[in-house]
Amino acid sequence: MSWTLVTGGTGFLGRHLVAALRQQGHEVRVLARPTVPAATKAEIESQGAHVVIGDLLDRPSLRLTVAGVTRVFHLAGRLLEPGVPPADYERLHVTGTRNLLDACVDQGGLAAVVHCSTTGVLGPTGPHPAGEDAPARPANVYERTKAEAETIALDAARAGLPLSVVRPALVYGPGDRHLVGWFRAIQAGLYHVVGSGDNLLHPIYVSDVVDGMLRCGERQEARGRAYHLVGPQPVPIQGLADAIARAVHRPLPRTHLPRAIAYATAALLERLPGVPPARLPLTRNRVAFMTESRVYCGARARTELGFEPRVDLERGLERTVDWYRETGLL
Repeated sequence: MSWTLVTGGTGFLGRHLVAALRQQGHEVRVLARPTVPAATKAEIESQGAHVVIGDLLDRPSLRLTVAGVTRVFHLAGRLLEPGVPPADYERLHVTGTRNLLDACVDQGGLAAVVHCSTTGVLGPTGPHPAGEDAPARPANVYERTKAEAETIALDAARAGLPLSVVRPALVYGPGDRHLVGWFRAIQAGLYHVVGSGDNLLHPIYVSDVVDGMLRCGERQEARGRAYHLVGPQPVPIQGLADAIARAVHRPLPRTHLPRAIAYATAALLERLPGVPPARLPLTRNRVAFMTESRVYCGARARTELGFEPRVDLERGLERTVDWYRETGLL
């Protein structure tokens, strides 16, 4: 029996990938940390996947985890959150990736390794789409450590590991909890577009990301290559906020919040004693997210993988809002 290993399979994107692999009939092994909630473990196992308890920082356990594996999808990671120590990102993204890929090299016989990076390794792009070969310009600790991990992965590919890199852009869809605060603020009428609102973002629906990953793992010509997985088109943040407002059936306030005021307010809030950073309504990193353009060229994935995103923004947001409401998050 050959196995497909998924790291990060208990997370938002990973759960969708595991479900798709099982639907295709693959035997799936999911690496989960000892702290994984019992309900999450049970949900994954109900799909017919096998949960293996281990840790990317435990090299001996990784050797056992990759035994008998023919394909690896490495999704384990942590999105940027206020108050998380930089060392946590270093350990998970950099050390964890190095440990896993070393175990893959020792295992041998792998048909494919797909390393999940992020378009964020390129940092803010300005209004013109950036291609995969643009220089890395990470703007925060999450992006910096993901860029370091990607370098490790591509070095392993050059050394002979059958590895390719996917860089999803702004992923959304059912199961996501990272963006729910934005949806809540819009539904409550509290969100105001910061700045001009014409900066571009590149959202992509979760099932489209999964399709791109699967294609990457199936194609020999993808080895050693990096691919942007992006939605049908970039969207101004004003347009994205308007689309979310339509999905939650709430008019978006027409008044904008000047960027300088938003940034100064965030700086003051971050200095409040006794308030955990994760509880703050506004941070400087969020102001940056809401005012910088991050837009990417998806031509390489279209040409080399035959990848075409299928879910348009309106339909994807409707599905996302439906899930938020079904689960009581909205």
